[in-house]
Amino acid sequence: MQQFFKHWMAALVWAATMLVFAFSMAPASAGDNHSAHGKALSGDLSIMAAMSPAPAPGVGSVAVYLTFSNKSDRDVQLVAAESPAFAMGHMHKTVMTDGIMTMEPVAQITVPVGGSVMFEPNGLHIMLMGPKQSFTAGDRFPLTLILDTGKQVDTHVSVVKPGEVMVHDHGSMKMN
Repeated sequence: MQQFFKHWMAALVWAATMLVFAFSMAPASAGDNHSAHGKALSGDLSIMAAMSPAPAPGVGSVAVYLTFSNKSDRDVQLVAAESPAFAMGHMHKTVMTDGIMTMEPVAQITVPVGGSVMFEPNGLHIMLMGPKQSFTAGDRFPLTLILDTGKQVDTHVSVVKPGEVMVHDHGSMKMN
């Protein structure tokens, strides 16, 4: 019975995550006003357009999309994402295998000198699980990206209506 419960819970988490993706894959809206969405600077590192589609009621996870730019004089390694508004966070990439879309964890992401990494629907993204409160469009929550050096880059994520996720030009990235 315990094994059945573990499989059932894993299936439930997977289904909730796919529901978040379904809501976030609606057509993206265009626009140049990034000031309404999370922006943070930490020296030569910046986070822009941090947003998350509002989850459906009862969904225990959210996807976060943003652009992380590196204008420093060395490559940086993103190794984690966390928020005090959630129990845990992970970096994932969406992978299509035999017509089935799945998520795979990403241990670290190299952001090269002068490059950017896009976290976007159907690609690299941050999953935050176990919300400590419910979120609706118009809300904001804190997010911290952590580098392998221990340095942290903080921002706030804007919760938007499903379908309002903006997608920008791709930058250079290497996922490990």
